[in-house]
Amino acid sequence: ALPLGLPSTLLERRPDIRKAERELMAAHAEVGLAYTNMFPRLALTATLGAESETLRDLLKSPYSYLAGNLLSPLFAMGKNRAALKAKRTAYESAVAEYEKTVLTAFKETHDAIINFNKIKDIYESRRQLAEASRTAVELAQLQYINGVIGYLDLLDAQRNYFDAQVSLSNAVCDKQLMIINLYKALGGGWK
Repeated sequence: ALPLGLPSTLLERRPDIRKAERELMAAHAEVGLAYTNMFPRLALTATLGAESETLRDLLKSPYSYLAGNLLSPLFAMGKNRAALKAKRTAYESAVAEYEKTVLTAFKETHDAIINFNKIKDIYESRRQLAEASRTAVELAQLQYINGVIGYLDLLDAQRNYFDAQVSLSNAVCDKQLMIINLYKALGGGWK
């Protein structure tokens, strides 16, 4: 039986949700990178913490540096804005894909829980049918021994019992498959 109050956080373990989440984070990082590319870059220190030559040159002669490194992102603003817009669109697409993946996971889990509960009912009814068929075979054997029914009636009761056992065996198999589907839908079980 399923425990009561399964949390939806169990679905975070599903590989498809983890993959969509990583893709969403990557798309978000790319938006941030495209946004920072719109601004000029200036290193304040060089290697080992020494003063950067670029910063020193900027402080000595800011106008020559302004013309080159600092204004180049402004001249490429249209290209940088288009890149930012493209990355934002890709991020929105990743958000939509993530939401779709999460909704699919919830639907699969819901279906697996419903199928699991249905197969439990089916298994119980087939178990009761097998028990009833076994009792019918025992009664038919007693009736045949006492001469009340013919041998064909006994064979018919035995055939019904065999069919009920096969049906019960199939229900056991279906129940195990539903447990596997439920584990898969929950991302590895409920513990």
